[in-house]
Amino acid sequence: MQLNFNTILRNKIESSDIYETLKHAKNYFSADVATNAIGFISIPIFTRLFTQEDYGVVAVFSSYIGIMAIILSLNSYSAVGRYFYEKTDDFGEFLGTSFIFVGIILSVSISIYIFFYQKINNLLNLPGFLPVYLIIACIFEIIRSVYAQILVPQKGSRELALVAISEGYIRFVIAVILAYLLKENRYLGKVWAVLLIGLFFSFYYIKRIRHFFKFSFRKAHVKYIMNYSIPLIPHNLSGIILTQFDRIMINNILNSASVGLYSLGYNVGMLLLIVNRATLTALIPDFMKFLDGKEYERLDILMEKVFSIGTVAALGLILFAKEIVLILVDVKFHESLKVIPIVVIGYVFHEMYQMYGMYPGYKKLTIYTSITSLSAGLLNILLNAIFIPRYGYLAGAYTTLISYLFMFFLAWIIAKFILNLRVSPLWLFWKPTLIMLAFTAFIYFIKGFNLSEMYLVLIKLILLAIFCFIIFYKEIANILIITNDK
Repeated sequence: MQLNFNTILRNKIESSDIYETLKHAKNYFSADVATNAIGFISIPIFTRLFTQEDYGVVAVFSSYIGIMAIILSLNSYSAVGRYFYEKTDDFGEFLGTSFIFVGIILSVSISIYIFFYQKINNLLNLPGFLPVYLIIACIFEIIRSVYAQILVPQKGSRELALVAISEGYIRFVIAVILAYLLKENRYLGKVWAVLLIGLFFSFYYIKRIRHFFKFSFRKAHVKYIMNYSIPLIPHNLSGIILTQFDRIMINNILNSASVGLYSLGYNVGMLLLIVNRATLTALIPDFMKFLDGKEYERLDILMEKVFSIGTVAALGLILFAKEIVLILVDVKFHESLKVIPIVVIGYVFHEMYQMYGMYPGYKKLTIYTSITSLSAGLLNILLNAIFIPRYGYLAGAYTTLISYLFMFFLAWIIAKFILNLRVSPLWLFWKPTLIMLAFTAFIYFIKGFNLSEMYLVLIKLILLAIFCFIIFYKEIANILIITNDK
């Protein structure tokens, strides 16, 4: 008996490589959507509870967490996820060695931190006891990262999603309550919430992964950790520098109020990462599998589809940034709207970088990843130092965009010409990007005609629909073929 249309379509979709990737991406995406929904909810709440200065202080504190977690631990916790793919029978011993090694390094580095506390405090430019709170937050971040590194290779996307959602919403509720109760320095409400919930969930993370743990301290494992993690320090630091250090520089060069405006716009633009993180995280296992099997064409098709999804999300965010800001943001933060499109385009280039940046990781030649990130990070710092004093906080968005473009180009050169690997063609990524930029330019051209907001929204929806059709016309054509064959 002939299968009905729905069965044929479902079987065709489920047999494709993108289906398996998107199945797990859905869970990561759901977690990011749910936790970033807090971001949407929190924007109208915190932009009314917080002054521009409060918003800036929280942004700078959050920026330091990732940076200090890497510095205090020498990034020694980041090898756990990669060792899982080695498919050996001693992962428990490796995890035990990792915990002990991280503990030793943290003990030494925190002692140094305390000894030079006053000088470090002046350098960080954080008020009150925030430098102390920062150490605690870093420890919780390291524990969370190890937990995630263990679950991702096992495709434990559902659990990661549920935990991330729970942690995010509980932290949000406590932050709002504490900030509301405080009469001054309301930023402390959000900081204290990070610490309280971090402590609670750290106990959960340790309990959840303890059955993997076997007490051990092997020299071979320490060598693996150092060979993998130490070269990644510049890369991981540079990645945070590119996303967060501009806030720190704006805080030191200008003021925390400027950081607040910049961070609000940047955070809206970073909503693109909801899609990018979900799809790229889900892509990693298949990326490894297809390279191992030399199935390059399947990998090209999968990477093209994953990237195309990101460009659709990017265009949608650019087109409707104004509506998002007007609906969610208190009027004193509306100036931040001009930051959003620049940030979104920057993250399109960042996704290109991530696509090519996976190749050195696959070959375990992370030194090249660090060279790429460090070069881009230094470029970003240099450009920020030159242009932020001249043009204000908006320069931070442009310098980040330029740095991501440079980062992508360098990663492509390293993967293709230095490592001499067979990589996915550039055109797979540039084609949707150029079309997206053309659509973006067109909408800014249309805005010059002073059309009513209702007409503009309608035009934006039509443009987004046309873009989706252009990008996914092959998939649409396949569905139409199945329909005709019914």
